[in-house]
Amino acid sequence: MKIYRIAEMNIAVKAKYEDTYRYMQDFLTDSQDYELYIEPTDEMIRYEAELGEEIHGDAGSPYICEAVAILRVICDYIIDKGGFFLHCSCLKYKNEAIIFTAPSGTGKSTHSALWRRHFGDDVVMINDDKPLVREKDGRFYIYGTPWNGKHSIGNNTSAPIRSVVFLSQAPENKATPISPIDAMALLLQQTVLPSNKAELSKLLDMLGRLVENIPMYRLGCTISDEAVTTIYQEIYG
Repeated sequence: MKIYRIAEMNIAVKAKYEDTYRYMQDFLTDSQDYELYIEPTDEMIRYEAELGEEIHGDAGSPYICEAVAILRVICDYIIDKGGFFLHCSCLKYKNEAIIFTAPSGTGKSTHSALWRRHFGDDVVMINDDKPLVREKDGRFYIYGTPWNGKHSIGNNTSAPIRSVVFLSQAPENKATPISPIDAMALLLQQTVLPSNKAELSKLLDMLGRLVENIPMYRLGCTISDEAVTTIYQEIYG
């Protein structure tokens, strides 16, 4: 059993595969205290394997399926702790987080890479695939996790959220603010919805506060530096 510090939670994991421990090693903590214990079963791992390569990127790897089974437990648990999972690529710039979210294959990772190329060391990647969001003291923060995409781009860090950008491919670059109602519908497509009605209600409440308090934008974009400057001007004026 090993204990990990993820999104300000100490989580104990008893894995079946040593590779699972290595996958999560950047989040190890010396603390012996934990609030959540996870021991994936064969059934849980089989379930993730059956979801296939489209979900996990490596359906033939048992430890990846085990790691995602662990994440699924955390996704359920964190809702009661004022948090939720968000499928996105997110980076830290000027000590605040900018989130890029969209369906898989749209270009979230590509756009984040453009920011890194454009701004260099001023950009720190938080997570390139599966971070966690928590509401704390009236603000929303996003946290790196071990589940950081097929290229393992991310860091054990966090930042308050500055803005959320919904990406789409387009022949030219155009950024526009998006209404809370439209943003809510898009965010629901990029998170894990709990089956429990009480937890679903908590998630909807959190997402409602997020879209009301954090600027939301839609960016139709090309693969170019102009895409970066277009959304930068919208966010920072």
